[in-house]
Amino acid sequence: MATRLDRLVGLLDSGGTPAVRSTAARQIGNIQRQHPSELPTLLARVYEHLRSKSWDTRIAAAQAFEAIAKQVAEWDPQKGASDTAEADWLTFAQFNVESVVRNGRVLLASAGHEFEDDGLEGLDPQARVAAQQAQMRKRLGMGAQFLDDDLLDDVDVKPDILIKSEKPCDTHSDVQVGNKRKAEEAPEAEIDMSKLSARERNRLKRKARMDGKKKPVKAPAANDTKNGVAKAEPNANDQNAVKSEAVVVASKDADKETDKHVFTVDTGAWAFSSVVDALEVDLFDAVWEVRHGAAMALREILKHHGFGAGRLLGALDNSSRNQRRIEDICVRLACVLTLDRFGDFVSDHVVAPVRETCAQALGVASQFLAPTGVSALQDAMLQLARGTAWERRHAGLSGLRYVVAVRRDLASLLVGGTLDAALDGLAAADDDVRAVAAATLLPLVEPLVMCQPHRVPDVVAGVWAALAALDDDLAASVAGVMDLLARLFAQSEVRNSTSHTPEMVPRLFPFFRHALVGVRRAVVQALQTFAEMADPVSKSETSSDPVLVSDAGASWISSECLWLVLQNLVLETDTGILEASAKLWHTLLKRVRVDTVLRPLDIEQMFTLAATPLGTALSPALLRRNGSASSRHNVDAAMIQQDLGLLSRETVLQCRVAAGVALGRLCALWPVPSRAQVFGIVLERGLKPGWALQTQLAAVVVEECAMAERIEASGSFNATDSLAHMVWSGEFSEPALMNSLRSSVLEVVGSASSFHDMRGAMQHARAECHGLHEIAGVRDALPEPFTLAAAQYAIGAGFEPVLLAAAKNAKTALIERRSRAQAAVDTCAALEQQYVVAVRASAAGAAIALG
Repeated sequence: MATRLDRLVGLLDSGGTPAVRSTAARQIGNIQRQHPSELPTLLARVYEHLRSKSWDTRIAAAQAFEAIAKQVAEWDPQKGASDTAEADWLTFAQFNVESVVRNGRVLLASAGHEFEDDGLEGLDPQARVAAQQAQMRKRLGMGAQFLDDDLLDDVDVKPDILIKSEKPCDTHSDVQVGNKRKAEEAPEAEIDMSKLSARERNRLKRKARMDGKKKPVKAPAANDTKNGVAKAEPNANDQNAVKSEAVVVASKDADKETDKHVFTVDTGAWAFSSVVDALEVDLFDAVWEVRHGAAMALREILKHHGFGAGRLLGALDNSSRNQRRIEDICVRLACVLTLDRFGDFVSDHVVAPVRETCAQALGVASQFLAPTGVSALQDAMLQLARGTAWERRHAGLSGLRYVVAVRRDLASLLVGGTLDAALDGLAAADDDVRAVAAATLLPLVEPLVMCQPHRVPDVVAGVWAALAALDDDLAASVAGVMDLLARLFAQSEVRNSTSHTPEMVPRLFPFFRHALVGVRRAVVQALQTFAEMADPVSKSETSSDPVLVSDAGASWISSECLWLVLQNLVLETDTGILEASAKLWHTLLKRVRVDTVLRPLDIEQMFTLAATPLGTALSPALLRRNGSASSRHNVDAAMIQQDLGLLSRETVLQCRVAAGVALGRLCALWPVPSRAQVFGIVLERGLKPGWALQTQLAAVVVEECAMAERIEASGSFNATDSLAHMVWSGEFSEPALMNSLRSSVLEVVGSASSFHDMRGAMQHARAECHGLHEIAGVRDALPEPFTLAAAQYAIGAGFEPVLLAAAKNAKTALIERRSRAQAAVDTCAALEQQYVVAVRASAAGAAIALG
């Protein structure tokens, strides 16, 4: 019967949702709290899921490691009188990127070695870990000359490793493998190995091992079995040379007991020392999933227990041991960053899970390093960042990114070298290197201003240059560069040290309708930052009208800029960007005199664009394309063509209403003397019966303008204010215009006219009714204009006499055709009801706002 632990561990892999897996991980942590002595067992049970092929399973296993680590007390043993033996730990003095690259093995997605025998079968757990550590040091070129396993591996040169095959791999060998062959089996032909090359001999040996793996293992005889282990008879000729092969058929409990001993530590040692040793070996596994899982688990352990790494009970200087153990872990992580080449692309950016997680683990480990150790770690990352291969530069900058983010207390120490490497990365040709370089500079903005203000112009120039070079639709680094730009100019010291901002800001305009969502969001946020830098327009009261004076820092806010923001409101389908664009529009209007930036023709065209009927393509003459439109992917094709098969009506209406609200705010800020001339004509025409969307948008503009004026006149409202106080307090600056609009709005509320928006649906219904008459042989023409009432009569009261007069063989076809016509007419009725409700609701809101 499965225990609770069995079920929880199983849920890490089989949980239906991430929430279930996460809950199981937390429950495993609770078991550690209730049973502290079971730490090795819990670690061993979860450890196997770190090597899973499933991403979600590895994430859940790492969460379980974190939950377990949280329930283990911090290890801070008492020091003794004498130091212990010196541990064989790596140091940054031994780390050299070129040496690791030259002697190490490149780590890809998989080298195919998971399908081969690693020569470790039959070893006890401690010996297995020791052998794997030796192989790992060999691959790093830090203990012996590296030999490529594809040419010669350890199994080929070790005489004490037994090949599990019934076929002899070398006819010159006197070693007998396994049990004796059956007498009736015919011997196979021998191969003259002396005539084969080393590569061919090794290939035959591997083939023999694989064939041996594929053969079924026979259950041991009853009299040869004890405790689930059957032993083969030893070779009588050489009892001491080779141990007999054992066939293990241990029970599940015995397997768990064996796993428990893998992570058992000596008394007085760090509780996680054994599992960290195993994870360090897995960091260099040929399979990327194993490396990824090991890096995540190592990160979680160090996050909560990095202080106890390397410490021993009775050691003289545990602080020094801790520093050297953390340094050893950091060197190994740096080696993985150097050798790992696995990457994939998801959405709009590269994903390098192993390098990213190792960089995060480095950041976690760096918090336990002394300043000298952090400086050495930075030097190691700078070696990588100055490389030629983009993967190495990406890895080095990723490591620097997390180190500088964690060790903000050492910003003055780290900012110099990291700044130079990041600026070089911004100028790189590879887009992913530019992206991580921008992300590396983000946490350095504040330290840069405080510690090295003289470098601010260089950074700003580098960012603008990187932005100017990004002309690719798939350049995901644009978003990171714009975020960095916004963070820089949020600092007053940066704004004061740069004088060419108004000339540089228009460089952002071509990215408004970029193909990537992250870029579009970043450009709006960056412009919001620049807009907030400028002071709002000031008012000097005169007897006639306030004179608005714009700030010189807002000179970049032009007609083109306002057009692009309004166009964003009409075209953008992402809700977050839509809201950010509306906020940007409001900020821009507060920074300029709108009548000096926009013409009356612009207002008319903006309203025409926003009020384009649903299903009708937007006019190209009303769209602004900043940049080379011919070379860019048109992300707005569906919205421009009004393809309601790809877009929902709700999405399109959401954009149009947002544009209407923006125009209402513009109307409220337009100077009073010309407001009636500019907006009055447009709104009066929009409120005339005709297109439903046009009438609805005109009512939205009127409502927003009225509310904005009242708020401006009476100040901001509190949540406790009554509706009457909110609506009817304050006076309009243009009473004549508002009175005229009030009359038009009230007419819309009481109107019952049909809308031109229903033409398409009505034409379809008319075609169905006409087909109904054709089948019945009725030649009477349908009434013109064809209304919804006429359609309902044609399929209702008018259909009964037609059905009675029709021939007997035509009645079935008539009934079927009537069903089709009924569906078309019902669609028209529902659509008309939808338009009537939307228009009257908008008009009612405008009427209430007008008072």
